[in-house]
Amino acid sequence: MSIDPTQFPGHHPVPVPLHIVSHDDDGVRAARQVRQQMYNAREVECLLNYTVVPHPVIEATHEYVSVVVADIDDLGAWLYERGGEVRLGPEFMGSKLYVLTTHTDAAPDGSRVEIRVTCAVPDGAGVMPEIVAAVTR
Repeated sequence: MSIDPTQFPGHHPVPVPLHIVSHDDDGVRAARQVRQQMYNAREVECLLNYTVVPHPVIEATHEYVSVVVADIDDLGAWLYERGGEVRLGPEFMGSKLYVLTTHTDAAPDGSRVEIRVTCAVPDGAGVMPEIVAAVTR
């Protein structure tokens, strides 16, 4: 039997969005952020169990989960599967950064985890019309 209180029968922790939580002492806030980060990672892992999208690099934070993909076609697979908005980052050394912002499915409490799928694309490379149409700048 575990002594971890989250393992007790009937205990179902519900994450509280950090912008609603009062900012008490730093230790409590840091613990909340770690719990939220773990929750975000678990939610995206569950999504990836039933969704076939490329996800070579995943990094969870307490605010969102970042996924870095290899090329624009991989970002297109995410856009096709999950929808969302694409934003263009600044041009740097001959490449543009494309960032797709999407979400997990809604949890029973209505919360969703934001997912940011990022891809660097060389200038002049072909970009699918569906991605160009999703760009919001």
